[in-house]
Amino acid sequence: MKLSCTQENLNKGLNLVSHIANKNSNLPILNNVLLKVNKGGLTLVTTDLEIGIKVFVRGKVDEEGEFTVAAKLFNDFVALLPRENIELEIEDASLFVKSQNQKTNIKGLEAEDFPLIPEIEKENEVEINIVEFKRALNQLIFAASLDSSRIEINAVNFNFSKDKLVLAATDSYRLAEKQIKINNNEERSLIVPLKTIQELVRILNDQEKENIKLYFNENQIMFVFDGVELISRVIEGKYPDYQQIIPEKFITNAKCAKDKLIPAIKSAALFCKQGINDVRLSFAKDEIVIASASSGLGENVIKVPAEISGEENDIVFNYRYLLDGLLNLGSQNLNLKINNNNTPGLLTPESSQDYLYLIMPIKQ
Repeated sequence: MKLSCTQENLNKGLNLVSHIANKNSNLPILNNVLLKVNKGGLTLVTTDLEIGIKVFVRGKVDEEGEFTVAAKLFNDFVALLPRENIELEIEDASLFVKSQNQKTNIKGLEAEDFPLIPEIEKENEVEINIVEFKRALNQLIFAASLDSSRIEINAVNFNFSKDKLVLAATDSYRLAEKQIKINNNEERSLIVPLKTIQELVRILNDQEKENIKLYFNENQIMFVFDGVELISRVIEGKYPDYQQIIPEKFITNAKCAKDKLIPAIKSAALFCKQGINDVRLSFAKDEIVIASASSGLGENVIKVPAEISGEENDIVFNYRYLLDGLLNLGSQNLNLKINNNNTPGLLTPESSQDYLYLIMPIKQ
């Protein structure tokens, strides 16, 4: 194996793949990155057996081959090299890294023991604008459960139909749902682990112009963009039927501006009961009255102008959950709909119908 490439391209590729190569005492080779050199250039591969990432790096190939080295060490080392051409070569079970004024050898392991990442047939393709897809994931990832023992909701649900992809995340206390228009041939619902979505969002951060392509079967899903392939297993089972808990009608609806409501919620949060995080929202004729009180801190009442339709009403929310929805709404003006303090409230942007955020109240 012998190849030359730029430090900048190699560093970028290693930054993308090295994150999931964690310390694994049971299978040490999982801490490594696979360097696979073929005619086109260098492919970097890492996996934790649940997620696999491949990144292609352009380079001049003198000799094909493959080898593995510690991902974190190699990533940290390459980041410190000057921005110039780098030569990579395998000799005597070591990777030799040569630059203009430096020659280093890094011990590694043979590639034959590196786990194979299962391939997905690229037949059923769904293509989405990266900026739109990244925005959609950010609008709901915070609502997924962090409890790894509840694997079906420690995840994001992908529901593919012919003309739309419906994404949903919940932790049983709140739910976020986002719809994206697509062209698709196969209808399928997949539960994608939260860890996969977090890794995807991380590596999408620098992507702005390209589209992303999604491929899937009953066991796996793959995301492909700009020389990167991220493949993940999906979770067996059925996602909760959340549609049945969304009320069909609401007796009170408030229309207001997000930039008025958010500071008011933050102000009330300073005086709520510690550990309960409760703030009361009362809906009157033309305002929402937000109140909180704590025996040790005092109390706070603040009024926010709003257009109220329906009955006068009140409800108690966990302010953290409410703020999460408001901050990720994607619209300046919003609708907040409620029935009573025993059923969930619904938060939606006023300008579109492609996003909803459902919050369970704190029962008094």
